Amino acid sequence: MSEKISTSTRLARWGKICLLCLVLNGCSSTRIINEVQLIHSIGLDLEDNHILGTAITHRYEKEQVKVELLETHVPSLYSIFPELNTTTSSQLELGQLRSVVVGKAYASKGIGTLVHTLCRDPNIGFRMQLAVADPQAATIMRVNHRMNVPFILSDTIEQNIKTLNTPRSNLHVFLFNLYGQGRDPYLPYYVVQNDRLKLDGVALFRKDKFVDHIQTDEAFLLKVLVEKSKSGQYPVELQMGKRKGNGILKNLRSVVAFEVRESKPTPSIMIHLNMRGQIKDYPTWLELSDPAVFHATERELSGYLQNRLKVFLANLQKKKVDPVGIGDLIRGKSAHWNYADFQKQYPHMDIGVQVKIKLEQTGVGE
Repeated sequence: MSEKISTSTRLARWGKICLLCLVLNGCSSTRIINEVQLIHSIGLDLEDNHILGTAITHRYEKEQVKVELLETHVPSLYSIFPELNTTTSSQLELGQLRSVVVGKAYASKGIGTLVHTLCRDPNIGFRMQLAVADPQAATIMRVNHRMNVPFILSDTIEQNIKTLNTPRSNLHVFLFNLYGQGRDPYLPYYVVQNDRLKLDGVALFRKDKFVDHIQTDEAFLLKVLVEKSKSGQYPVELQMGKRKGNGILKNLRSVVAFEVRESKPTPSIMIHLNMRGQIKDYPTWLELSDPAVFHATERELSGYLQNRLKVFLANLQKKKVDPVGIGDLIRGKSAHWNYADFQKQYPHMDIGVQVKIKLEQTGVGE
């Protein structure tokens, strides 16, 4: 009798599994790759009180990828995707969206609604890249279309994050800086140069509004202040005695630490930056094989970068933007932190910098 019960139980369980499979199969939505158009880049601009939406899509046709440019004028952000769908014979999909680029005018008005919309869409990943375009995102999209390279916008940003001066950035990082107390966001900054796309530094935001942009060299300074970095290069000036020359400081590894010094009525910050670097393209008269010259060069580079960082931070204070997250650091050390009070204090705060550079890979057998 127990054997019969056991067998019937097993049959009942198999029946439930089969029923579940049928239900799940009925709920699934099948999309064949060559019957849809995948949007991988979207551009947004303000134009005549409307939004100019541009999109780069690709479609698989007979073992080749066809890149297309779509454009539409709509009164609101939420109308872009439905309007674009009315212009195509294939259904548009956002599952491969890699980048969203906004024009300067659009970004100056605020992109809070945009990023809130993006983060609520389950088809969009948080590693998607955001960027600002000068002057228009539509210009960037049209150049992308002519180049016929589907993912060039996001791939260029990720390559520059990995090997050059662009600080780590994506939708997740932007949201963290936007909604974190005592922080301001930043984004890569695109321009067109000689009919090609070019990353030209970083766009700075106050809350969700674009206020200014910094060049690629200053992007290096921001990068070493906001993350542990193993990339980037910075032009430096060298002076030994009466001799002057130029070189390139390449960052091999940098670590930054912040010391909050509470002093009423305004707190102060000391920033400690330790870097292992490589000096490249330096003058021939600089004899790095001489230990005395080698260590003097380390001190010279440390002092030069320290001064440049002080100037950079003072400019951020003057612009009243805080991409480094100074306010967040003070908030973490104060039981009575208030953002309104910090905004008043920030432009007048004493922010000190100490830099120590150790040179490696100079090729002189240090």
